Amino acid sequence: MAIWTIEVVNETGAAKDFFVYSEPPKVRFSGQAVAVHPCAWITYPGILPGDRRRSTFSESIVIFVDMSGAKPAPGVVLTGAASVHVDARARDRVDLLNDPAIFGPVEHNRSGYGTVSLHMPDRLDGGQLPPPSTIGLGKYGDSDMEVPIAGFPPQAGGVFVIEPSRRFHLAEGRPLRGETLALHPPSLVAVDFDQDKLTATIVARADGTFAVTYEPI
Repeated sequence: MAIWTIEVVNETGAAKDFFVYSEPPKVRFSGQAVAVHPCAWITYPGILPGDRRRSTFSESIVIFVDMSGAKPAPGVVLTGAASVHVDARARDRVDLLNDPAIFGPVEHNRSGYGTVSLHMPDRLDGGQLPPPSTIGLGKYGDSDMEVPIAGFPPQAGGVFVIEPSRRFHLAEGRPLRGETLALHPPSLVAVDFDQDKLTATIVARADGTFAVTYEPI
């Protein structure tokens, strides 16, 4: 399991509010592309001049369902009512069950290379629990609870094929963790992890630019 670290250094001369969001996964439902909203994931509010913040996390992901009625739209905070760990390297497949609306067992080597697949029931309103209002991916960051990193509307009677991303973005602002963003939120700088163990240091400079350096952990 890959372990990655993001460190943000504030050299702007003023206090700054930053947050990290994941590049949304590529999602297809029965062969058709699905629009996916990213969510604010790791937050760094009030970084003082000369200060730095650091978060270490693994590539581990979960599929979650939100049954609160919250739908993925900018400003909506998503929460996972049920979740299941999946691994794209193991090409995991899992079923969303209709009664109750939880997940079936994870099966390995049942999805395409680098993807996980979520098989949806023919109906979403046949169980004792409310039907899911959002489906998405979550990750552990600097928290012992997984936080939604992306969400999309549920659909019945088909298969979601999900390809997670290894790219993350630094943005400016103070959203809540799990807060849904626009489909294409502004990015100050992107971080690409392409090795199993890597750390990325992002320096916010006084001239408004950002520099990313990578080192093995």
